[in-house]
Amino acid sequence: MNVKTLGKITKWMETTDLNEVVWKEGSNKFSLKVNSTEPQACNVSSHSSLIPVNSPSIGIFRFAIRGKSCLVKEGAEIKKGQDMGIIEIGKNFKPVKAQENGFVKIICIEDGKTVEYGQPLFFLEPR
Repeated sequence: MNVKTLGKITKWMETTDLNEVVWKEGSNKFSLKVNSTEPQACNVSSHSSLIPVNSPSIGIFRFAIRGKSCLVKEGAEIKKGQDMGIIEIGKNFKPVKAQENGFVKIICIEDGKTVEYGQPLFFLEPR
């Protein structure tokens, strides 16, 4: 099994309520477990109008580069494309950008915590 297939299975698992998948192929077998350490506050109903802002990469989340102040607070107005934080990957930084205009309703992450690809970091209430 290749990495692309594993990635597809992992993404599919995130859309279900499964915690583990076991794969058997001939004499080969492995299992995948979804990390369930997300804070409960980030579980938003699928009927909600809130829009998630997901991590674009694995790494360490920072609200701002060292020496800069954090501008994202709950209730703050955000414009589409605005930087909401960064993901630190070694010595590289990847921006976390808002996908829509709106207001920050929920902040699911703390500064300095590790994040997974696609993990919800914020939820926006659209304008």
